Formats: sequence, C-alpha cells, structure tokens
Amino acid sequence: MTNSTPPPLFTTPDPTAPAGPQAVPPVAEAQPAPAPVASMEPVPGTPVPQDFVYQNEHPELPVPFKAVIAGHSLDGVRISVTAAFVTIAGAFETSSVGHKEIVQLVFQFKGFSVTLYPEMVVAGSRAPGEMTLQFQDPLGDHLPQLRYILNTFIAGDFVTMNGMLGFSGPVKPKNVKTDDAANPRRRIRSIAVAVISASLILMAANILISRATKSYESRPVFVTRAGSQMTATAAGQVGYLNPDAKKGEVVYSINTNSGDVLSFTLPCDCEVAVYDGVFKGATVLPIDIILSLFDSSSEPRVETRMSIEGLSKVLDGNKVFLELADGRVIPSKILVTASTNTASLRGDLFVPVIIVPEEGTLNSSDIGKTGRLRISKTLFGFAIPSVLDLL
Repeated sequence: MTNSTPPPLFTTPDPTAPAGPQAVPPVAEAQPAPAPVASMEPVPGTPVPQDFVYQNEHPELPVPFKAVIAGHSLDGVRISVTAAFVTIAGAFETSSVGHKEIVQLVFQFKGFSVTLYPEMVVAGSRAPGEMTLQFQDPLGDHLPQLRYILNTFIAGDFVTMNGMLGFSGPVKPKNVKTDDAANPRRRIRSIAVAVISASLILMAANILISRATKSYESRPVFVTRAGSQMTATAAGQVGYLNPDAKKGEVVYSINTNSGDVLSFTLPCDCEVAVYDGVFKGATVLPIDIILSLFDSSSEPRVETRMSIEGLSKVLDGNKVFLELADGRVIPSKILVTASTNTASLRGDLFVPVIIVPEEGTLNSSDIGKTGRLRISKTLFGFAIPSVLDLL
C-alpha cells in the first residue's frame, strides 16, 4: 500500500548557504547482512531471505531513464529487472528506507517515449548521491516491456545519445513472400523442378523394374541369308574343299581320326558359301558347319549362340524379343535344332539356336544387321513391360 504522506527521500541543499566546505551528514549505506555460518547439519524450517532475488542475480545496465517519485524527477544511473538506481541531489534520508510508492519510469526515445508504472520500494543508498529503488513485484505487469528494453540494449540495437535512446537495428520490415501464382518466373521454376523430379523417379523405377524382369544374352545376334547347311559327321581334318563344285560332284571330304575318308557331294545346283574358319586342312568336330547352301530366294535367317541358362528361361515360358541395332524390338521365338541338342549334351555353355521373328518383320534389306536377344518374365502370359513402355 502507498503511504499517504511520503517521507523526505534526501536532504535538499540550501542555495543561500555560504560557500565553502560544509559538513556533510554521513550517508546511510545499506550494510550487507553477515554471512551465515556453514553448518554440517541442515536446519529444518529455516526461512529463505525475502531479498535474495535482489542480490546480484541480474545484470545492471546503464540504460538512460528517469524516475518520478514523491514529486521528484530523478535521472537513472543503472537498471535491472529487480532494481533501479537513480541520482539524488543531497544526502540520502535513512528514514525513507522501506517507503513504497508507484514510480513513473520513463524511457525517452527520439520522437516517443515508453513509460512504466511499477510499485517500488526505497531500499537504501549504496553510494553518495545515489538511491536504490527495488521493484515490489519483479514479475509484475511491467516485466515484459522492461525485459524487452533490456534485452534489446544487451543485443546492441539501442544506443544512448544525450540521455536518450536510439534504435540501431533493422528499419525495414521483412519481405513478405509473394504468391507463386503472381510470379511467373517462380512458377515456371517450380514446374521445371516438378518435371525433373518426376523424370528422375520414372527413370529409377524403370531401372529397378528392368533389372528384376529382364535379362540379355551376352552373345550377339546376326541376320544372315536363309539356306541349308552341310556339317561334319565325324571328327577329323578337311582333306578336300571345292566350293565351285556342280550338283553331284564332291564338294568337300574329311579325313577322320579313325583313318576313313568321308566325301560329300553337292545335293543341288545352288550357291555355296564356305563357313568362316573352314579351309583345307582345318580340324573339325561333329556338327561343325562346313558349307551353307543358298537357293534363288533371299529370305533372312536369324541365328545366335544362346546360354543354357537363357534357353532354360525360354523353355519355362519367358518371352523373347529381338532388339536390332536400328532400334526395332521384334517379338520372336526360339527354334531348337539337332545342333542345339548335340551341343547341350556335350556340355557346352552356349548352344546354337535359330531365332524366328514375327512374320513380315524382316526382309532382305535386313541381312547383315546385328542385334541382341532380350528375355522378359511374364505375368498371366504377357511380358511385363517397363515403365517407359507404358508412357
């Protein structure tokens, strides 16, 4: 409660007093309470000192302000969240200690001021010409505004100029984020980012699905001219070779390992092509191709050597596709011949097979082209497509 008649806070100097040294009454200084003697045993029921929160718990800052109390306007020296220190013109009156009053704290800025009205208690004087005022309720309604001023001063945004406060922080408000729809460049950039992200996701999904459902044969595929083949029937050496022979004449002979000589005659009047790697004196094994015979037609023929593992997948029902070097993908079938069976029984890892593409997909202009064989897993009898195939 505020006293109705406030006691004098300090002695006002007499302006009519003669000049010269004057006797100055002693200043009453707040004496700190003696420190309690440390005890090994805790004393139950010991009360906590009521003024412990005022004892150097918070920093005192030299923020310029004025304090209006008991009709006096006093300049502030330092202030914290628990106490304010002001200057007085005369000697401090010890009888005013404990006096409570609503004090007007004025923080003067350039062009405006901030005024707080906390209830404060006269706590004493710690130095000549200075008086200490403590907040009756440090957590009162004035605390948010006072704490903001002190924190801003600590951060360096406030500067003092002739007893006034100046603001040195940012003066422009933060730019408000513009609407994406109102900024065409931002909108285009967002669309581009979305398209690139979607493309990367589709590419990653396509790679994962392709690795899980597709496999490729390591041997290349060749498109050659269709015809019949003449092969070796026994192991030995080629003793005679005449690609210009006529129908009924001996076209080649083989000196077998058992000492026999096997001669083969040309069965037709047709074009003869010697297989690569076959010459007079070459060593051959059974089912090795010696000659290829072509009639007047020029139908294409697709053949390759296929791995046993790939052939097993095809026999289990997987689909086969011929991917040519020009980019065409042709559904095909695998034709197993006697050469395939012989090579598999012999334990070869790659066996010769004939690839039969869909009718009408290849013609004579495709002879000499190459490609590769793709094997795809099936789902309900259909090959599982890739993500890019679905687009």
